[in-house]
Amino acid sequence: MMLRKGFILALILLYNTAVFAQKKEKIKGNKNVTTQETPINSFNKILVGEDFFIDIIEGESASIFIEADDNLHDIIQFNVADSVLSFKTTKKITSSKKLSIKVIYTTSLKNIETIDDGEISSLTSINLDDVSVKSSGTSKAFLNIKSQTFNLKSSDRARVKLNVTANETKFELSDNSKLDALINADGMLIDLYQRSDAKVRGHLDKLKIRAGNSSNIEGKELVSINCEILSEDNSHVAVNVNEELFINVSGSSEIYIYDNPKITLSKFADTAKLHKKEQKKQ
Repeated sequence: MMLRKGFILALILLYNTAVFAQKKEKIKGNKNVTTQETPINSFNKILVGEDFFIDIIEGESASIFIEADDNLHDIIQFNVADSVLSFKTTKKITSSKKLSIKVIYTTSLKNIETIDDGEISSLTSINLDDVSVKSSGTSKAFLNIKSQTFNLKSSDRARVKLNVTANETKFELSDNSKLDALINADGMLIDLYQRSDAKVRGHLDKLKIRAGNSSNIEGKELVSINCEILSEDNSHVAVNVNEELFINVSGSSEIYIYDNPKITLSKFADTAKLHKKEQKKQ
């Protein structure tokens, strides 16, 4: 019995020690704002986590501009390792007069990832051949992108807002993630699962939607020439199709159809519903 109590006490002490070690010392900005510029190596991925808010802009050489209370510069750390730029703080910033971080990236950039409560925003259009974005946690991304191919993977409670012009685009949303996007592309594939939600506008030649697990896509302002839909469970899908629409629908899914495409039903099962809708005139 004594051994058991001693073991439990040891576990409690170990847990408390671990929690204490994870807690950062707090710091307040001294309200004396200064700016520092630091050249860095080019990177092909930027990772934004904690509660950082990062603005990115293209340039000829990579660097970081930080405008902040001067006692905060030393506790904001960044590093390029294995071509990945990441950030961390050594203390928890509780207040500041100014905290602005701008990252200058080069054409080496390929991947953007946000985690935790991190946020990223593009001050100008990101003009690259191939771009991939990954968001998780409660992070946010606000990006304007022009590329040949674009890929997004969003999960947890991430929020993503995009303006994308590309040849081919691929989106994968899961959990409770949300997407608000303006898309102009030749083709688009979007997978939605686990209560994810998307509101998409724009123009496409080809659109393919796979929706399940109570997900939702509002695409009545996303005009496509041809579209293919696979919808299961309790998903809701709204599309605006000019010519041909191929539908495979089951469960209690509902599909809302705008315009007057030729419709081919390969599967129409369970209590699924189709709704023919008219676009409201402006």
